[in-house]
Amino acid sequence: MNWLATMLLSIGGVFVLGAQPGPCCRPEDGSTQAAPPAVAGKPIEVSGKVAQIRIALGQGMPSFDLKHGDETTRVYLGPMPFLIAENFNPKAGQDVVVKGYKLEDRIIASQITFVAEKRTIKFRDDQGWPMWRGGFGRGGRH
Repeated sequence: MNWLATMLLSIGGVFVLGAQPGPCCRPEDGSTQAAPPAVAGKPIEVSGKVAQIRIALGQGMPSFDLKHGDETTRVYLGPMPFLIAENFNPKAGQDVVVKGYKLEDRIIASQITFVAEKRTIKFRDDQGWPMWRGGFGRGGRH
C-alpha cells in the first residue's frame, strides 16, 4: 500500500470513528470538554466468530462482520496504519470477544480478544478515546 492510500485511510478513520469531537458530543453540563463520540453508544460485550472481513483498500473503514447466535453485526476497527502497527490480522472463523460501543446496527470496537491466541488488541482507552488519537508521531500512541 502506498503512503497516500495509508494517509487517506488514516484520515478517514480518525473522522469516521470519532477522534474529532463534534457538537453532538458536548457534555450536558455545558463545559467545553468534549466526550469521545463513540461513548454516545451503549457499552457492549459480544462473543462470536469473525465472518466477512473488510480491510481491503476501497472497502471503506476497516471492519469485519461478527456472527453471534443468529445475528451478524458489523464491527468497525480503526485506521489501517493502526491495524498494521498492532499486527491485526483476523481470519474468518476465529472466535473473538468484542468490547465496544453499540451504535444503531454496528459496534465501534474498543477491545478485541482473539480467544485461541489469548491476544487482546485495545482500540480505545478507558474513556473511549481512540488509541491513535493525536495522529501517528504527534502525541498519538504510534
